[in-house]
Amino acid sequence: MSTVTDNELRELKDLINSKFERVFEELTTIKVDIATLKSDVNGINKRLDSVETRLNTVTLGVFGIIGVLVTGLLTFVGKFVFYP
Repeated sequence: MSTVTDNELRELKDLINSKFERVFEELTTIKVDIATLKSDVNGINKRLDSVETRLNTVTLGVFGIIGVLVTGLLTFVGKFVFYP
């Protein structure tokens, strides 16, 4: 049976520590990337909300104009039908 020396244990400890440091560095990078993606998604959501609001405003405006035109046309037709 072989015995493990203090030097070998230190080398093993250093190796394990270096591996954990690399893993922690990668985790930190991943966390930063996730935070960046979250902020990008929030920005996109705000822009989509703005576009949706504008689209709703335009749609209501178009339907308002169509309603006025239909009402005017019906009034015009009714005037000649009921009061020739």
